[in-house]
Amino acid sequence: MKARWIIIIISTAILVVGNLLSSLQNTWFQNLIRPDWLTFEFLIPFIWIFIWICTTISAIIVWEKAVKRDAKLFIILYALVAILTAAYSPIVVAFRSLIGGLIVGGLATLIVYILAFSVRKISTKASLLLLPYLLWGPIGTFITWILIDLNSVTKV
Repeated sequence: MKARWIIIIISTAILVVGNLLSSLQNTWFQNLIRPDWLTFEFLIPFIWIFIWICTTISAIIVWEKAVKRDAKLFIILYALVAILTAAYSPIVVAFRSLIGGLIVGGLATLIVYILAFSVRKISTKASLLLLPYLLWGPIGTFITWILIDLNSVTKV
């Protein structure tokens, strides 16, 4: 029970710190050219909050059900996903690097695919809770890739 609260507190702290370090409301970011079909951008923060909650619950289930030696490795992977995900906005805004965002976002998504496959043996529920990330991660990565293309200084 104590570990559950520790995971929740750490997860929340990573989310809050990631958001405090930068804001996607930044003028440079807001002035990027966007695709015409990106009409749902206002929903993206809510999508990520839902994904974050599901991923945190998945981590708690794995921690409580896995053999402790395995649980530690999985928690490290969950933490890495959380750190990479939270680092997206600061990297994109502070460094004005959509490519950096593409790298951290893509890497986090890849790790979530590995996690979902690996934790399935421990808990189907924990694996299914990663489904929102599995679905949205590639979409978010694709959107970043499109932003890179639309805002590149030199088009091929």
